[in-house]
Amino acid sequence: MVQLVFVHGVATRDTPEYRAAIGNRDTLFRKLLFTGSDVSIHAPMWGQFVPAIPQTVFETDEGVTTYSLNIGPGPGMAGGLVGEVPVAPVGISDATIGAIGKQDPVAALDAICSEIADRAAREARDLNPEELAAFKRAFEVIDSDAAATVFAGEASTETIAEQLKTGPGAFGITDVIGEAVLAVTDRVRNAASTLGFGAVRGNLSPAIGLFLGDVFVYLKDGDVRQRIRAEIGKAVTAAHLASKAGKGPLILIGHSMGGVILVDMLANPRAAGLPDDLKVDALLTVGSQPGFFAVLDLLAWSGAQRKKPGCVNRWLNIFDPIDPLAFRTDTIFEGAEDFSFNSVTGIMEAHSKYFQRPQFYARSRKRLKEFGIL
Repeated sequence: MVQLVFVHGVATRDTPEYRAAIGNRDTLFRKLLFTGSDVSIHAPMWGQFVPAIPQTVFETDEGVTTYSLNIGPGPGMAGGLVGEVPVAPVGISDATIGAIGKQDPVAALDAICSEIADRAAREARDLNPEELAAFKRAFEVIDSDAAATVFAGEASTETIAEQLKTGPGAFGITDVIGEAVLAVTDRVRNAASTLGFGAVRGNLSPAIGLFLGDVFVYLKDGDVRQRIRAEIGKAVTAAHLASKAGKGPLILIGHSMGGVILVDMLANPRAAGLPDDLKVDALLTVGSQPGFFAVLDLLAWSGAQRKKPGCVNRWLNIFDPIDPLAFRTDTIFEGAEDFSFNSVTGIMEAHSKYFQRPQFYARSRKRLKEFGIL
């Protein structure tokens, strides 16, 4: 048994689409990260406490018709969760997911599975058995360091789909994977094309605005901040009591601002209303900013000496190098451990795709097993 508390990040609101995404994310937690173990998932919602921002605030681009966006491939980072040395990027003429998979098969698998999860989210439904089979197969080959086998030979849409089949019940998987492969290839190629300004600006400005709004609301002392901390505190306390009663280790995962809030609360548990005897087996901050806010003295530390919260056994800070909203922690907090992994995604998408990537589950599970927590 495992007690998991997941604290969501910025720009998250209680909508039907988000509830569908929660269901699929929790399914992947159970079947991949905690496979073989029962898990109780506590997922407090705090976004509803933040005032809504009218869409008209962001409408400053009227009359702008075109914008040339030429996105070059960002440099990868060796080490971390993947530990592989990046190689030269493919050219645009070779920008198929098969060609990319021959250079970075783990990132290519992440991109395919993320597309599958996106489709389910757009349709506000659960992942179907064929889609879950693809995730499981991707997880297994990443976990066994055999991801390259999926892209062996010609690595066409059909052969990649065939490699991601799992078991006799996967009769419909070829179409699902084939469509995902084609969609990812189109997205990679379009990243180097001239795009409509509205398509970029229309997504980017509200995303940044909601990020800043959620951050400022939490950092500002007052009623909303206390309501956010109380909501998260209830979930952490319930999971702690279950863990204390022998129902498994306590693991906290915070995405984006959720990671910042957790680190801030764990730095001074009593002031945050958490139990005095709280013990966290593992804290995972994912695509998060505690290091950034700590150096600005906006978190619950005094002075320059910052250490891993005393109630936390192991702290892993996980980030994608091209995620502009993710920051390092190991140079800021003594005892924090940073891990990075590469992706095939755009800058605007990197921040929201962590939990749609088999690589996240495989590498995180490996670390938790090495720590003796799983």
